[in-house]
Amino acid sequence: MSFRKFLKSKVFWLNVILAVVLTLILLWLTMYALSKYTHHGEAFPTPNLTGLEQTDWKKIASDKQIDVVIRDSVYNTDYTPGSIIEQMPRTGHYIKAGRTIYVTVAAVKPEMVQLPKLTDVSLRQARVLLDSKGLKLGAVTYSPSEYNSLVLAQKLHGTSIDPGILVPRGTSIDLVVGKTMENQRTIVPDLTGYTYDAGRKILQDVSLTVGAVIYSKEVKTEEDSTNAVIWQQSPQFNRHEGVEIGHSVDLWLKLPVDSLSGNDN
Repeated sequence: MSFRKFLKSKVFWLNVILAVVLTLILLWLTMYALSKYTHHGEAFPTPNLTGLEQTDWKKIASDKQIDVVIRDSVYNTDYTPGSIIEQMPRTGHYIKAGRTIYVTVAAVKPEMVQLPKLTDVSLRQARVLLDSKGLKLGAVTYSPSEYNSLVLAQKLHGTSIDPGILVPRGTSIDLVVGKTMENQRTIVPDLTGYTYDAGRKILQDVSLTVGAVIYSKEVKTEEDSTNAVIWQQSPQFNRHEGVEIGHSVDLWLKLPVDSLSGNDN
């Protein structure tokens, strides 16, 4: 049989039809399998795991058929050990069964880090050394010295401490900084609207210290104190009249208006 006659034969066309049918069936089976594998149309909002203890978030993960992977642990006294501090993706994003949520949990105890040597370096360099170890710069006081901005002593809770000891990550280290005090004055900056940490850093940069800190009555939690902003200070900002180097500035703080509105809701 010639090729042209074969193309016109019933056998050829039956094979063609059979091949098309088999292809369509295979395509349908493939799409069906993919829809089952990817849970097509079964997306649901990411559950809110933040703040939940280990037994609770594990139960939700099992019920929702999702995987929870711990990517980091951070010591935080506001959370019970093993509870979730942060999650990714966040609540509200749509996910499907089988997806992974990465979380940061509260550690049982703080990570201990070695205190660096902060004396005989500048205040700016000491701040960098503290940041590199996950430590915080606490109160800065000034003492007469022939060297400006040189760290003379490092303290914890008012007691001098030696470098090399282990302290919890996040600990605030107080510094005594040298300053040539004779007839030196500086302008008190305007701190209105800044948080306590930001205001303290601004004062440190102009060789002033924080005095009394007064919070308004609506500041009740650690989170409130972090969000509170300075609304009054003493001495006040004066562009033309300065104060002596090392002078302390008293601060009054309250929650910003938008935070108060959110609490009312």
